[in-house]
Amino acid sequence: MGVPESFSYIHLPCGQTTVISGPEFESVANPLSGIETTLCVHCEMQDDVSQFRWDGAEESIAEYYDRLLADIPEQELERAGRPGMFKYLSLGGVAGFAVGVLIAIALSRLGPIAAIVGGLIATLLMTTLGVLLGFMHFEKKVVAPVVKKYWNVDDVRLLVGR
Repeated sequence: MGVPESFSYIHLPCGQTTVISGPEFESVANPLSGIETTLCVHCEMQDDVSQFRWDGAEESIAEYYDRLLADIPEQELERAGRPGMFKYLSLGGVAGFAVGVLIAIALSRLGPIAAIVGGLIATLLMTTLGVLLGFMHFEKKVVAPVVKKYWNVDDVRLLVGR
């Protein structure tokens, strides 16, 4: 079975189906993502995931999360969930900020304007890059091994419909 590119969920209060795809589908399919609400495109209501169920499933998306997360020990959940993600984002941001400051110091040899303007731009860019690299490292080195170990899939989208 290939990885589904999209899937449908049903908003229980209105009974309508929404097709979700791309990064949004990957996020909602992943119980580790911490998603608490999602959108019904028909009634345009942002609602709790307990008010939605995957098309063809009997359980709500919240129950789907609970069932899958029950397989993972608490310590692993802390490491691979939101607390772990924020740690990696913070570390990446701090490292990027430090590199930006070092670039600003190097630019000070060109004069105060270059140091201020160039340093500010470098610091903002390096901080952003650091956060992105921290997130990529978290997804690849922390989340992916947990997903493989406890759910035996390489892509969380394969969990939908199980």
